[in-house]
Amino acid sequence: MKPLDPSESSTPDADLIEIHRAVLREPPDPEEGRERGPWWLWVSIIFAIFGGGFYLGRFSGAFFENAVHVGYLRPTMLSRDPTGPGGLAPVAKESLADIGPRVYKANCITCHQINGQGVPGSFPPLAGSSWVNGEASIPIRIVLHGLQGSLTVSGQTYNGAMPAWQTILSDEQIAGVVSYIRSEWGNTAGPVSVDEVARLRQENKDRTQPWTQSELESARSK
Repeated sequence: MKPLDPSESSTPDADLIEIHRAVLREPPDPEEGRERGPWWLWVSIIFAIFGGGFYLGRFSGAFFENAVHVGYLRPTMLSRDPTGPGGLAPVAKESLADIGPRVYKANCITCHQINGQGVPGSFPPLAGSSWVNGEASIPIRIVLHGLQGSLTVSGQTYNGAMPAWQTILSDEQIAGVVSYIRSEWGNTAGPVSVDEVARLRQENKDRTQPWTQSELESARSK
């Protein structure tokens, strides 16, 4: 028998060999899996991360400073001042007169309303209330630890609950909002100090329950 010559494409065997040769020249089909990326891609990612970090650090302004992320300013906070040493200067402390209205609008206005009249049958008014205009420690105690049970205001009895704000509001914020409600809507009581709020907070640091009317009356009589 004559040996098969692959160059003879006229025979069926030669055609079959040529077909297999074409198949063998093709790269293998890709398989799904965790393939390693090219080295240049990883280098590009590293440069992008470091470049982005440099850009944020250089052009972020005061975004990473504490003063941007609090509701009021402390005297120790710093702001950009090109005339100061290193471009930094202390920010002026915000007054209680500015803090009070903002705290009230953010936390109290829903129940006690913008006019301080409350909601009849549900939330007591602050305007003309003896609890607000009387002994300054009473509204401070209520804001710090809350109030529960019945409360008589201007001859009308309310039975509800007020949440405690001691873990949410600072001494400055409580002093500001209490001073605000004692001087708005016709109220003529004097302001309260930050030191007074801090003292009452410390005196009642172990208290975990809201105040009741009888407890407030006892505290007012002392």
